[in-house]
Amino acid sequence: MPTVLVPLLLAFDQILKLWALENLSPVPRPLLGDLLYLTLVRNTGAGFGMLEGQAFLLGWVSLGVGSLLLYLLAQRRYAFWPTLALSLIAVGALGNGIDRLGRGFVVDYLDLGTSIPPIAHFPVFNLADVCVTVGAALLLLAPKRKRGF
Repeated sequence: MPTVLVPLLLAFDQILKLWALENLSPVPRPLLGDLLYLTLVRNTGAGFGMLEGQAFLLGWVSLGVGSLLLYLLAQRRYAFWPTLALSLIAVGALGNGIDRLGRGFVVDYLDLGTSIPPIAHFPVFNLADVCVTVGAALLLLAPKRKRGF
């Protein structure tokens, strides 16, 4: 059942990115007071400024990871939580991979523009990034079974 989310979230990710390109600018626009802003960033690297200018290589790696996860999900039956987690990670990898190969950059638009010290300088991100983060957290927190997932 969680794998049904993959095409829906992937489409929603791409729609939001198209909307961001058409409607946002690099000037932050408040969304939730001083906590969350909408800020357009064209990211040619990976998170936290790593591998800047390597969009083509990162795009193929992202598509490879996303495709591998979908293949694994199709080949084997996992419990609910690991299936959801792997599906979310696949969405994130595929969504950002499509951007990197199709545009040459990832469209980021969610900005934690707050002065709270731990997140004051957090990079701008997108729905695909949220999917990867939530998926990874679910993998870490999911109840473990004795055999595999």
